[in-house]
This record gives sequence, C-alpha cells and structure tokens, in this order.
Amino acid sequence: MNMKQKRLFYLDVIRAVCAVMIVVYHFPLAISQPVDYFHSFANGSFGMIAVYCFFMVSGAALMYRYQNEGKLNLKQFYKKRFFSIYPLFWIAYVMAFFWVFWQLKEVYRMIPTKAIFWSVIGMDGWLAHLVPTFYMVGEWFLGSIIILYALFPLIRICYQKNRHILLAVSLLAALWLFSANPFPMEIKQNPITGIFYFVLGAWLEESRQKISKQKPNALFYIWAVSAAGVVLWIFVPMTNGVGQFGREVSFLIFSVIFYLFWMGASVWLEKNRALKCGISRLAAVSYGVFLTHHVAAQAITGHFAGTAPSTREIFTMLLMTFALTWIWTIAIYKIEAYIKSFF
Repeated sequence: MNMKQKRLFYLDVIRAVCAVMIVVYHFPLAISQPVDYFHSFANGSFGMIAVYCFFMVSGAALMYRYQNEGKLNLKQFYKKRFFSIYPLFWIAYVMAFFWVFWQLKEVYRMIPTKAIFWSVIGMDGWLAHLVPTFYMVGEWFLGSIIILYALFPLIRICYQKNRHILLAVSLLAALWLFSANPFPMEIKQNPITGIFYFVLGAWLEESRQKISKQKPNALFYIWAVSAAGVVLWIFVPMTNGVGQFGREVSFLIFSVIFYLFWMGASVWLEKNRALKCGISRLAAVSYGVFLTHHVAAQAITGHFAGTAPSTREIFTMLLMTFALTWIWTIAIYKIEAYIKSFF
C-alpha cells in the first residue's frame, strides 16, 4: 500500500472554480425568466464546461491516487468510494425531501413507491428522463460519477496496458457520439462521454508530471496560451451555426483550455496563503455544494415566483443562494461527522 500522496492543489482550484460555476449556471433555472449573462458565454454554456472539467478532475485524481500501486484492492476501493458518496447524499436527500414536503404537503404522489430504489443508489437524477423517480438532489452527474467509479478498475487496467490507445479509442467513441447520438439520453449523460473526459483528465495529469520534471517553466507558457484561449472563447463568437457535432467539439476544446488555464494559474494562487486556504476549503466541500445548491436556489427564488425580479433583486438572490448553499453544505458535513462518531 502506498503512503498517502500529496494533494494536488491545481485539482482543488478547478474543483472550487467549477463548483461556483455550477451554482451560477443553475441559479437562473430557478427563476421564472431567463438570465443569459449567468447562463452562457459567446460560444456556449458555462455549465457544460464545469461538468466536463469535473469529469477530468475525477479521472486525474483517481489515477494519480492509484498510479504507483500494483493490483487494485477492489473491496477497499469500492468501500472508500461508497463512503465518499452515499452518506452525504442520503443526508442531503432526506433534508431536501422534508423541505419539499413542508412546502408542498406532498411529494411526487403519482410516482410508484418502488422507484425510491433509484434514489437510494443515487441514480435517480441520471434515470429521471427514462423512468419515474423521486429525484431531488445530485443531478444526473452523480449517476455518471457512480458509473465511472464502478468502471474505474477496468479503466485503470486498460490505461496501464496502453494509455494512448485507450485515449484514442475513447476519443473516437466520443466523436462518434457527438456526430450521431442514437441513445435516449443527452450526450453529456452518456457513459461514453464521461469515460473519455475521465481518461483525458488522467492523461493530462500524467503529462503534467512529466513536463514539470523536464521543463519546470513549461506551465507558465501553457497558462499564457490557455489564458488567451479563454479570453477568445468567452468573448468572441466562433461556433455559430456549427450544429451538434461542432458544439460538442467546441466544448471539448474549451474544456481542455479552461482546465489548463487553472492548472497553470494554480502555481501563483498557491503562493497566497489566504487564497490557498479558501480554495482548499471550498474544494473539500465541493461535493456538498453540488448536492445542495439546486434546492437552495429554489428555496430563495421561490419567494419571487410569478414575478419579474429586477437586476438588483436577481443579484441579491444569487448572493443569498450562495449563502444558503454554504450553510446547508456545512450542515450536512457536520451531520455526517456526527453520525460517523458512533461507528
């Protein structure tokens, strides 16, 4: 068994940034009117970039964690993944359930009781477009991550045998999916998409390690080039009329650019002790933020239902959503810690 490895700060930076982006992206969905400046940029959606970066972070973190180990201890691996996902999810779900029941005095009356099984295993959001579920927290993304965790031992074996072939095959599979999606689910939800970004994240981390050893200053140049790419992608329309395939390829390109930008920026952010502490703290609870933010946004914006809030009111609601999300997130972590203290 390996000694505990150093936590990669750049992954914490991306986790923290993307957690904020997800909250900002989903916030307008809780309002009765569109708010485009929260929702997208010149070439697409902020939310999609954050989701794909989260996939890459997951691949990078897991492959980094187990890169020097021999045969994977499956029992230990799955036990650790189980406890990293489910207790917090169940706590957040129960709290959301009672809040919805308190608001509506009923919860999903027309859905078969047996559908609660999908919520117990965290797949309700991923399956919500296919079957009736009691989905409340976690989104479709949680189901995708559970699938990736389940497949990780197999992905790791293939990666160790030939990482370049695995990356190429997963890329070709993703490009095929981008061009003609034959499945009854969105491209972003498909495991083919998740696997590709997961493997890409692992490969980027391995490449970072090699480049850092051979050319220590290379990250600065990567950051400079990616910074220019970020500015262009945010402010200069380049993907109008490109269709589904073009949009997905543009998301791929910009996700990598965005990922590399924060990878490079983390070198300077880490030097500021206060910033590093704040980023690390937010990154450590990013999963909780992901679980709580949707219901928090609905709780805040529900008071303005049927109205057309002013810009000032919208920004006030956004700040309140951040505050409630943070309070609820800290609460579920404290409840989890309290329950664990009995075991």
